[in-house]
Amino acid sequence: MQPSRPAISVVMLVATNRANAQGVLDALGRQSCADDLLEIVVFDCADESVSALKIPGRFSGKYLRRPRLYFWRVARALAAKESTAPIVAFLEDHCEPHATWAERLLEAYSDGRWAAVGYAFTNGSRDSWWSRSALMADYGFFVHPAEGGPARLLAGNNVSYARWFLAELGEHFGKFAGVDFNVQQMANVRGLPMKVAPDVLVVHRCYASLGELCAVNFYYLKILSVARARANGWSFPIRLVWACGVVTLVPALRLLRLAKSISRRPELLSTFLASMPVMLLVYYAAAFGEATGYLLGLGDAEEKFLKWELNTPRIA
Repeated sequence: MQPSRPAISVVMLVATNRANAQGVLDALGRQSCADDLLEIVVFDCADESVSALKIPGRFSGKYLRRPRLYFWRVARALAAKESTAPIVAFLEDHCEPHATWAERLLEAYSDGRWAAVGYAFTNGSRDSWWSRSALMADYGFFVHPAEGGPARLLAGNNVSYARWFLAELGEHFGKFAGVDFNVQQMANVRGLPMKVAPDVLVVHRCYASLGELCAVNFYYLKILSVARARANGWSFPIRLVWACGVVTLVPALRLLRLAKSISRRPELLSTFLASMPVMLLVYYAAAFGEATGYLLGLGDAEEKFLKWELNTPRIA
């Protein structure tokens, strides 16, 4: 008798933040789903002298050691390629799933329509003005209670894709896997539906400082802009126009769009208002990162992003 095939492959990249990463794996071990539902793929970029993390024994798993790999997009694409389930669900090493996360995610894909399904986020760091503001700046559109239903944009880094969509993208996923915005734009161009599932809940831990949050957003958007310009074949004059527009318009537009979303979630209004200074600074850091990418190219952005994403501690 052939063993049953898992329905969801959970893909997680890890490096030096071992305690946070093990916490995510332990949370996966507490899932309410059946033992044959999940496959866990851990892509470990830490030095081989560091002890391996423990994958929950109740699920099938793959543990890939790739020390000193400096490219987030390459690691994500390689890890996804190693997975086997029809749903590929990415989790950051500091983003723990609620106990019903896997069951609800499978339900969200049950009709076979969706190219991608996004999660909703709660605060996993100690409750404070800073942790609430950091979560709002990073995931404001998707903070619990999130608006469910069809969407043209989902969260980045913590998101799931149908395998048939990744197969359709082919090598393009490897090129753009570092920034989910670009992957999701390709779904929009193809007319493929995506949605936010508000009951697919994850607990996100934040950075300890504003500088760290601004830095990771700067480099993330720099990577985004370079990939976007290359994909569209933009000349320097077009990139210059985009760079100017991004810096002058995008932070305010992001804030206005989030305000519109928050107006439909009045329980988040006070957090939104209190978070505005942090959001504006983060949005401007992201805008300058995007503009720099358009004007100056990639530079060492991928190495710097991996440092901030995988090697910078988060607040418990």
